[in-house]
Amino acid sequence: MAQTTSENTQSNQRSMQPGEASGGPNGASGANNPLRWWALAATSFGLFMALLDVTIVNVALPTIGNDLHASFSDLQWVINAYALTLAVLLVTAGRLGDIFGRKRLFMIGLGMFSLGSLICAISGGISIGSFSHIQVLIAARAFQGIGGSIMLPLALAIIAATFHGRERSLAIGIYGGVTGLATAIGPVIGGLLVSKVSWQSIFFLNVPIGVVGIALCAWAVTESYDTHAPRSVDVFGLVTLTISLFCLVLALIQGNDADKGWTSPYILTLFAVSVVAMVVFIVGELRLRYPMVDPRLFKNASFSGAAIVAFTLSAGLFALFFFLTLYLQNYLGFSALDAGLRFMPMSGMILVVAPLAGALTDRIGPKTIMVVGMAVTLLATLLMARITPHDTQNDWLVLLPAFLLAGVGSGMASPVISNVAVSTVSRDRAGMASGISGVCRQLGTAFGIAFLGALLTNQYNTALHDNISKLTVPHTPPAAQHSILNGIITGLQNAGTFAGSTGLKQVPPQFAQFAHLPLFAQVQSIVQSAFINATIDVFYAAAVLSAIGLIAALVLVKRSDMKHSAPPEAGAAHMG
Repeated sequence: MAQTTSENTQSNQRSMQPGEASGGPNGASGANNPLRWWALAATSFGLFMALLDVTIVNVALPTIGNDLHASFSDLQWVINAYALTLAVLLVTAGRLGDIFGRKRLFMIGLGMFSLGSLICAISGGISIGSFSHIQVLIAARAFQGIGGSIMLPLALAIIAATFHGRERSLAIGIYGGVTGLATAIGPVIGGLLVSKVSWQSIFFLNVPIGVVGIALCAWAVTESYDTHAPRSVDVFGLVTLTISLFCLVLALIQGNDADKGWTSPYILTLFAVSVVAMVVFIVGELRLRYPMVDPRLFKNASFSGAAIVAFTLSAGLFALFFFLTLYLQNYLGFSALDAGLRFMPMSGMILVVAPLAGALTDRIGPKTIMVVGMAVTLLATLLMARITPHDTQNDWLVLLPAFLLAGVGSGMASPVISNVAVSTVSRDRAGMASGISGVCRQLGTAFGIAFLGALLTNQYNTALHDNISKLTVPHTPPAAQHSILNGIITGLQNAGTFAGSTGLKQVPPQFAQFAHLPLFAQVQSIVQSAFINATIDVFYAAAVLSAIGLIAALVLVKRSDMKHSAPPEAGAAHMG
């Protein structure tokens, strides 16, 4: 009897982990569900959609920018609106599922994601008051992110509540395979749809998948709760963290706007509010009995190391998909499909290496795999910096070694991050640790796009001003010459880095009036060089971020900090 009680206690403690569950509303076990493999299919639908949208949208950005007349900053927000809402609500969504029912919340999240996808698809034809089409798209992407933040943690929770024993290991393995598959084929599916149908089709695709997923979930999934979870939501933590992160990313994205600037009161105020809100968040969370994120977890060096690696891997590598897409499509002139196919070596290596790294973690040790993975990622980002202003489509192969190494590096590091995070805390806090790891990944992507985008814009605009100002206009009075050159500079900078990355293959309307001038070929060369050199600076900055992650893994992660072996579901966490 004592042994049975102990086993029940351990089972209840594990219910706090992501995926561990008590029974359904009447206490029935999900493992007895005869439709459990259909339940796996239902959750896989939602998981696949949420992760696919992380990569599928990247290849559509140039087309979206041209169709909706979007600025470089607007395109950053198309990515960041999704990443931010996904990151901020991830932990809270998991707790809501524990309280109100995982099946119920998962279906709501899937419905929200599908509705958000539909609004994204028709955003080009929607005008709401003074909001532009691109602003409607950004708002819809944020709504998608809310749905995704519900689906991601609850998909794993439902799977682990539905399967036991060896079947659970198999189901979790399939779950991990779905994450790798979404990462691998996202750019190709996106490129195919954009090239052959339209950019709207990448969002329309989610609607029927979502409907099928909801129907399968209603039919096959058994409801489950966590009867030991706190019955309250940390509203204080949710609000303060959201304010801090939103102000930080907004300041990074808008710091290079001509009407604002880094030292403007507006940008400085955003940074100040972000810092104050973060301090309030940390102090407040320390005072709460059931905080959304317990800052005390970061006292463990290995936990902090895993969090830093998760952040820097996303900021220093996965955020680069945004900039690589601009280079491949806008600069080299590849179609969306051709660009997506060229991402396949990277995505394919992630798909192959990640399961191997997860399987070898116990034998080799998580620190070794994480350190080697981040070192390979660092080398990959440095190799990307070999591009030149004279590259043609045939010269894209200069990126191939970097893409292969990036796939190997991220494939090694990604599955180990969550493993380390949950292994360094007590089992009843594994859910929170896994959630924090996911938040760090999403915040890393949002920060990387904002920070690297700000760097790209600043370097591009500075190079334009410095080099075009040195040109001369033959047979033109000095005053008129100065006016013409300033007009060209202003037109280029107002066009934004996105327009400038076309290398003037298509003359932006802001300075079409100067296209007939003899010096236009010189301007074209300057623009091309400015964009490529700025992009190279982005790759070097990404390498610095990867180096920080490498140092964190090398110095902070220790086997002695591991309190227990990670549960199987932790090792299958989102790989990118």
